[in-house]
Amino acid sequence: MKFRVITCHAVEHWETYARRCVETFEQHWPGFTLWRWTDKELEEQSPWLAAFKRRHAHLPTADYRMDAVRFSHKVATIELGLERARAEGADVLIWMDADCVTHADVTPAWLEQLLRNGDFAYLHRAKKYPECGFMLFRLNQRGQAFIDEIVKAYASDWLFTLPEWHDSYVIDRVRAKREATGMLRCVSLSGAAANTSHPLINGPLGERLDHLKGPRKALGKSKPSDLKIRRKEDYWRAR
Repeated sequence: MKFRVITCHAVEHWETYARRCVETFEQHWPGFTLWRWTDKELEEQSPWLAAFKRRHAHLPTADYRMDAVRFSHKVATIELGLERARAEGADVLIWMDADCVTHADVTPAWLEQLLRNGDFAYLHRAKKYPECGFMLFRLNQRGQAFIDEIVKAYASDWLFTLPEWHDSYVIDRVRAKREATGMLRCVSLSGAAANTSHPLINGPLGERLDHLKGPRKALGKSKPSDLKIRRKEDYWRAR
């Protein structure tokens, strides 16, 4: 299977966390290429992002749940990544947040067993919307139609009919609708960690990845209290 990995970040976030994402990717993803866009590049290349940001520049940003503009960059990146991956005949598109750190080697075989027979693999959380820091989209008809509907939710302003406007909430609403009607096969990446707030590090992905979401960026690592299981990997043992 051919995998393509994508991410985005603001220019000013390169030194604070994006550089480490890229450097650990280069160290631990042998044979893979990471495609990344800055916010400015996205505005130049996306057919709808710049206009979306102008229309909604007045919206609140203090509450991430209402910060539609901030998370629109991710959706624009996924759309551009899809176009590029499709042109190359790739099988799977992987989204990885730019504040993720890779601490062990990633292989195609590992990724294939994560996706299994799904069209979409994501970090399901039992008590709230998913964690969308790492997602796999199979580029078949169902997977591409799923991405197209997510993009349309932003480009058409449909997301503003929902109670929350961030990417995780919007993606999950689209996912739930398509899965319920048999239009999407979904796989959880959380394993037994779906009841935790940080399933990436407590589930199978924690074997090789960390996600420095929120204040963890300043710490350089997820907090010891985030771990709800005892991990055996050297990265987690080192404090």
